[in-house]
Amino acid sequence: MTSEHKDKRVARLILLISGGILIYWIYRLIVVLVRWLGHFKFQAAGGWSALGNFCWANLSIILVVYVIICLQIAGVVEFRFRRNFLKAFFLGLLMTPPIMVIYMKKTKRYEIPVINDK
Repeated sequence: MTSEHKDKRVARLILLISGGILIYWIYRLIVVLVRWLGHFKFQAAGGWSALGNFCWANLSIILVVYVIICLQIAGVVEFRFRRNFLKAFFLGLLMTPPIMVIYMKKTKRYEIPVINDK
């Protein structure tokens, strides 16, 4: 077995372990959210206002997470579609990241042909 095959196996093992941990975290987050939202009676206006107050109190955390998501999506757009990172990032901030990806995918990129005169 070559070192390349060993590296691929180790990378797959690390990917499986991190994927398992991520799935567990998402499961625990969903359980916590369901329990937390179970305490509210959403028919009353008080439940919705409590949720709004929670979002307003943690607005800085929500904005930081949104910016991090936009940075990650802009990096994906840069590598996958060969686009400008800053343009993708600012489009992601103004529009939501999924709409930005669709926009960047649909717009055609015009490249200047390179002529080699030797």
